[in-house]
Amino acid sequence: MNKASFVTKMVRELLLISGQFALFYILMNFSNDGLGFFTNTGHVALFAFLILQTMILVQFGQRPLIRLFGSLIVPLIYTIIEIKEGWYFVFNAAHIWFWIFSITTGSMQALILISKKQKIKLALEFALTVVNVGSFLLLYFYFDTMKTIDDAIRSGTRNIPIPQAELTIGAIGAWLPAFLSDPTHIYIIIGGAFLALSLGVGRTDILRLKERINTLFGQYVDGEIRDRIISSGKVTSQKAELCILFADIRDFTSISETHEADTITGMLNQYFTLWWQTINQHGGIVDKFIGDAVMAVFGLRSNRSPCDDAVASFIDMKALLPDLNSKLKTLGLPEIQNFGVGIHFGQVVLGDIGSNERKNYTVIGDTVNIASRLESATKVFKTSCVISQETYLLLSPNYQSQFQLLGSANLKGKSKAIKIFGYK
Repeated sequence: MNKASFVTKMVRELLLISGQFALFYILMNFSNDGLGFFTNTGHVALFAFLILQTMILVQFGQRPLIRLFGSLIVPLIYTIIEIKEGWYFVFNAAHIWFWIFSITTGSMQALILISKKQKIKLALEFALTVVNVGSFLLLYFYFDTMKTIDDAIRSGTRNIPIPQAELTIGAIGAWLPAFLSDPTHIYIIIGGAFLALSLGVGRTDILRLKERINTLFGQYVDGEIRDRIISSGKVTSQKAELCILFADIRDFTSISETHEADTITGMLNQYFTLWWQTINQHGGIVDKFIGDAVMAVFGLRSNRSPCDDAVASFIDMKALLPDLNSKLKTLGLPEIQNFGVGIHFGQVVLGDIGSNERKNYTVIGDTVNIASRLESATKVFKTSCVISQETYLLLSPNYQSQFQLLGSANLKGKSKAIKIFGYK
């Protein structure tokens, strides 16, 4: 996360997500006390821990439990610091509301992260907006009441031995009728209600649009890559050592010549869906579908061996082929007799490649070409999978035992023969 992005997320967290109540409270105290605000240890600590809480939530707040408990850092620390003020502070209306706000918003935000249903997310986003605007109105009532009490004491019209007692959660309700009798306050409440409605609709519309973009974008780019691009706003090219898998249907030409277009696309969609599920399960990313071919990349999002993952994907897919053919038969679609797979490990260039008008996030390099050539070699050596020596040496013993040395092969575009291994 770059500095500009981090600052933007900090501001968003403060203004729109977790920091609103504390921020309102700080600003209202500052407007009331001026520079005297900084002489109050509790207020300064509140501000400092608000910044700390915001930083933690920006960095780790996508985890539901951290989102929930991280939202309680500021009220907890503020309570610990100010507890010396006694029970009047504990039962102070603003203090109680602070805890209610933090628990409520933290819980809602955690539920948004957990929930898989868009309707629930939208409802929670709308509710969050209502809570946020409501917190402002409650604090406005609190500070207006506090000012009224202070003014009455200064003018001598009211003698209150312990002014703090008038601001406890139980006592402050007595000031509500007087507060509501002021037409200005009614106008502010009505304005707040309309503001909550408009902001709530706006936030839900943004969330709905975001979900739509993620869904559509995710159909063309792997989810992790999608999130990385959206988060950073740009794509950076890099070199990396990855494992590349190529898979191709055998006798696809004859299948396509003897069946209608809809039938072919129906078969391919079923086949590609199963490949995507299998590759994703083993930590790989489907780079692209090319005709009847699949190109996948391993090593970008898995801490396991990328070569083991690639071979495991092939073995699982081979085992699932009979079930796939049964499904294809039930749907009236042509069956797939076999497919060939080539796997190679090596250095690639990863990045956003294309013209200004059309780009493709993909991997390129000699490693990709070799993997493709190895897939073609499966036809020559009459085996379902051919891997390079580089791949074989990185396999765990369990997977190595399932391959045998085929010899050396002169691949197209390579000046020297390379050792290759075939699936037994």
